[in-house]
Amino acid sequence: MSVDKHEVIKATVLEIVNEVDGPRDQVEEDQLLVDQLGLSSLHLARIVAVLEVELGIDPFSDGASITGVRTIGDLLRVYDAGGGQPGSGQDAQDDTPHPTERRRAVARGNRALRLDARNDS
Repeated sequence: MSVDKHEVIKATVLEIVNEVDGPRDQVEEDQLLVDQLGLSSLHLARIVAVLEVELGIDPFSDGASITGVRTIGDLLRVYDAGGGQPGSGQDAQDDTPHPTERRRAVARGNRALRLDARNDS
């Protein structure tokens, strides 16, 4: 099955926003990740980790600046601007990843958030 990159990115952001800020039906490209959606830099790192599993892409490993990502639209543009290799911006695969891979990526992100919360206490 072919993957629509923008839909995967928006669904991933929505899933994490729902965990952090309560239930929402959708997110919009112009929404601010921190100020409007309640995400932190750790949440953004978790989104990137999940997207790397989902899409086979990590545009930030090739020099894209994560500090410029303020909105969902910014995130979409960074993933659109990437190159053609796995880990550099183009879809490495056309199939949806196995659900186990997605759960593992989400679990890694959850562990990182729990550790950060403990360190803040």
